[in-house]
Amino acid sequence: MGKVLRVVLLIALMGSSLLAQTGVDFTGRWMLDLPSQPDPGIPTALSVRQSLVSTNVRGEPMQPFFKDITIERQFESGTRSETHQIGVVGGKVPGLGAAGTTVGPRYHHAVSWDANALVFASGSYTGATPENGDWTERREVWTLDPDGRLHVVITTRSAAGPRTVSLVYRRR
Repeated sequence: MGKVLRVVLLIALMGSSLLAQTGVDFTGRWMLDLPSQPDPGIPTALSVRQSLVSTNVRGEPMQPFFKDITIERQFESGTRSETHQIGVVGGKVPGLGAAGTTVGPRYHHAVSWDANALVFASGSYTGATPENGDWTERREVWTLDPDGRLHVVITTRSAAGPRTVSLVYRRR
């Protein structure tokens, strides 16, 4: 019964989060400003595509909004590609083990607009509530400055403490 309730709650959260949202267009090829040698975990280039929706399912015009974003991150070791639905909140809950205890971590993710900033949030935890047990949180915020540069601020938090990395990319 508890598992069914969690699934229903997750579906309700996802359904309520599918609202049309407008925002900034980050589409393009972006190169990292390199004041020094970058960390191997930092992408040196980004290729970004955003899907703009301007008609509803019946083909009628509507207020345009960015539906999703595809990001190809280029690292020294290779390229990683990911696509995110904008305005969608989701996650994964573990199954139940012996005596009704959960088995495995809980995961959550969201991509949403905060004014003109695009926010990617994700995390996991093994305790009974967030920030308990083995846990980690990651928040990546994208903004454009007046000169057209892309600012990416990545904040990670865990039991080991917080870490923030600020990156600046120029459109190529």
